[in-house]
Amino acid sequence: MTVLAWGIAALSFVALAASAVQMPGKFATQTPHFAQAIIPLPAPGPVATTASIGGQTAQNAFQIYGGAGEKTESQQELQNAKELRAVRDEIISLRRSMLRLTEQNRRLSSKLKALDKAANQAQTETKAAPKPTITAVKPKQKPVTPIETLPAPELSAAKPQPQAPGPLPEMKLSELAEITETTLPDASVPETVASIPAKAELPEFHKTPAAGKLSQSGRRKIVRTSFAVDLGSFDNANALNSRWQKLKDNNPLLLGDLKKRVSTAEVDGTTQFTLTAGPFFNAADTAVVCARLVREKVNCSPTIFQ
Repeated sequence: MTVLAWGIAALSFVALAASAVQMPGKFATQTPHFAQAIIPLPAPGPVATTASIGGQTAQNAFQIYGGAGEKTESQQELQNAKELRAVRDEIISLRRSMLRLTEQNRRLSSKLKALDKAANQAQTETKAAPKPTITAVKPKQKPVTPIETLPAPELSAAKPQPQAPGPLPEMKLSELAEITETTLPDASVPETVASIPAKAELPEFHKTPAAGKLSQSGRRKIVRTSFAVDLGSFDNANALNSRWQKLKDNNPLLLGDLKKRVSTAEVDGTTQFTLTAGPFFNAADTAVVCARLVREKVNCSPTIFQ
C-alpha cells in the first residue's frame, strides 16, 4: 500500500509539471479581443480641463481630474477670503474710531472757543475799568546858595568871579516812585474777646477698662493681649527707677495706676535696662499716652505688656 501511494503521488507531480509547461503557450496563441489604441498624452504643465481627450469610445476614454493642486488652490482662496474679511473689519473699526475722534475734536474745539471768548471778554472788561488815581509827591529841594569867594591876599592876578546860581534840575514824574494813598483805620482801644492760654489744655485721659473677666481653661480658651508703653532704655537700674518716679509724679493721670516692667538685654557687652509700663486693654490708649508724653519730650512707643 505504501508503494502504491508513493506511485500515485509521483504520477500526480508529473501531470502537474506537464500542464504548467503547456499553459503559457496556449495563452500566447490567443488573439486579443480589443484592438490596441494609441492615445496621445497632454503636454506637461497645469491641467485646465477635465473633459475626455479625442473621440474615443467609452471603453477606451479616460478623464483627468484635479488632484492636490486644485485642493491647494481652494485652500489658498479660503485663506485669501479670511484675510480680506479681516481687513474689511479692520477698516470698519478704523472708520468708527475716526468718527469718534472727529466728534471729540469738535467738542473740544467748541469748549476752547468758549474759553477764548470768556478770556477776551474778561480782558476787555479789565481794560475798560477805571484806573486808580496815583498821586506823585515831588520831593522838596533846598535852594542852592552861591558860595562867596574871598580874594587871595598874596595873589594880585585876576580875581575869580562869583558863580551865579543855576536853575533847579528838572524832575521827571516817571523817575519818581509811585506812592499810593492808604487809609488807616481809626485809632481805638481794641476789645478783649478771649484770653489765649500759654499752653492748650488736653482733655482728661480715661483708660479703657478690660472687657469682662476670663475664667476659662483647656486648649480652646480665649487669650487676651495686653499692651504697654516703652519709656526707653537705661544703663543701670537706679537711673531707671528715678526716671520712672519722675514720670509718675509729672503725669499722675497717665501713669499713676500703671505697673512697671523692667527687662534686660546684652548690647555690645553691656547690660541695658528697658522700662515699660502697663497694662492697657486697648491699643489706642497706648497711642494716646505716647502722644501726650511726646509733647513733654519723653521718648515713648507702644509695645506688648509682658
